[in-house]
Amino acid sequence: MVEATVSPAKVMANTSSVSELKSACDKGLKELLTARGYEEMHTHTDVKLVLGYIGVVFCAIDFAYSWKYPFDQTKWFSYISVSVYALASALALVYSYVVQRDTFFVGYNKAKGHIVSAGSCTRRNEPTYRLTLTTRPIRGRQDPPVFNSKPVELRQPFATWFYEDGEFASAKFNSDIEGAVEALLAKKAE
Repeated sequence: MVEATVSPAKVMANTSSVSELKSACDKGLKELLTARGYEEMHTHTDVKLVLGYIGVVFCAIDFAYSWKYPFDQTKWFSYISVSVYALASALALVYSYVVQRDTFFVGYNKAKGHIVSAGSCTRRNEPTYRLTLTTRPIRGRQDPPVFNSKPVELRQPFATWFYEDGEFASAKFNSDIEGAVEALLAKKAE
């Protein structure tokens, strides 16, 4: 078992806020995977940024064109730019819900030859952290390892990883997550 050390910074969260607890756990998992040698891939963020920039560029061109010429000459381009902006925003929203879903970390480890994805969710008024870890080989690799497509799921109440005052118990969290990551990589070897 590989021990990854994460800096023991004191993390506090409001124990009444499930979203704060989830964010603290997500951040802790990112730090743990980064410490284990996984480099974060920003593909999901990049796709949404490109779609956003496309809409903004069209609107900026429309602004410059409208500044130079009267409205009657430029209103056709205003219709186009507003439509492109709305379409790009809609595509970013669809991408978030259909492709990215609950995934908050995608990281690769070239030495091990695989990519690990982590997704988490919570249910309304239920203080349980639901973590799903999946792995897949890095594309283009000559000797891809064998992977089991079944993800590893971990469900724990937030009370397991937080003290009553809201302090994050990172040692316990890291121990539980290390076990889940090892189980995921053990499935890979089967």
